[in-house]
Amino acid sequence: MRFLRQTTESKGFANINEWYFSRTGQFLFKELEEKISPLLATTFGYYALQIGCPGLAAQLQRNCRIKHQFTLDETGPQAQIAANPSMLPIASDSVDLVILMHHLSNTSEPHAMLREAFRILIPEGKLIIIDFNPVSLWGLRHFCQSWLEHVPFKGHFYTVKRIDDWMRLLGFDQYRQFRVGYLPPIQKPSVTRHLSWLEKGTRNWMPVLGALNLLVYSKSISPLTPVRHRWVTRKILPGKIVRPTVGRDMKYDR
Repeated sequence: MRFLRQTTESKGFANINEWYFSRTGQFLFKELEEKISPLLATTFGYYALQIGCPGLAAQLQRNCRIKHQFTLDETGPQAQIAANPSMLPIASDSVDLVILMHHLSNTSEPHAMLREAFRILIPEGKLIIIDFNPVSLWGLRHFCQSWLEHVPFKGHFYTVKRIDDWMRLLGFDQYRQFRVGYLPPIQKPSVTRHLSWLEKGTRNWMPVLGALNLLVYSKSISPLTPVRHRWVTRKILPGKIVRPTVGRDMKYDR
């Protein structure tokens, strides 16, 4: 994979988008691209929206079959739409694919953002969540260093179980789930080369410890008309009609 620019290794990065241009980020992104490309190649529609990491959208969605692809961020100059993800200026039931790339862990309103994603997706539309896995070496380093607020270990890393609970409440069905990247969370290539045995061992024997969670959900819509069971019957009128007791001299038609 080739990027347009190379970012030198340093102690700090401005954001997660910039971190992916580092050497470690490139290795992780390459494996992410290999996993997501087959999914996007079989996804069709008119509109796709990526929230977060707008500078990586063109490379990430290179094999996507959706015709119109847009990026959204709150302040990023590379995004095509500048808006708050918890209040999307997009019509309901109008987007075929939504990709949340490292935005769920860096927002203060995760529930509102997921509700907005559900609202703008068409029925059976796909939602792809890309974020760090807290049950991994990357999650362990985040647990130890999150207070430093250093990218990429800042924010809140959510477990798959917790995200699944939110998705079920909103009305999403899980479609696919992947773990991506087994490189140790170390920025120095000289140290990483000596830990290649750790990467291979984790990939082969503990695949759940991948650095990234790649979660794919589908928006499910329940039918508006409930199906009544056959054994449930309704009585529209009672069996007998009571005649009035007054007016005994009145004649009724027989």
